[in-house]
Amino acid sequence: PRLATSFGTRGVVGLRLRSWGLPASVRRSAVAAQVPESQSGVPVVDRRFVRAAHARGLHVHVWTINEPERMHRLLDLGVDGIMTDHIDTLREVMQDRGVWV
Repeated sequence: PRLATSFGTRGVVGLRLRSWGLPASVRRSAVAAQVPESQSGVPVVDRRFVRAAHARGLHVHVWTINEPERMHRLLDLGVDGIMTDHIDTLREVMQDRGVWV
């Protein structure tokens, strides 16, 4: 119970369907949806997805984002975390937003 878990593919699909208002089961044991921004050209993360996750008490972590424009856009959507290969770029984005101390 103390282990932080994330959704697998089925959980992400269920959450995506729920974000569109379609019935789907979403397990309650995960604490986050750690997802790509899109998969095979299909958007995964948008405002509706983030809203659906947050409504269920889930964090949204997006990977792997290396461009500052994409980082800003995702943070504007309300994602809770960004995984990147370029931590200096993310730090600059966070400084620009006034949230890096």
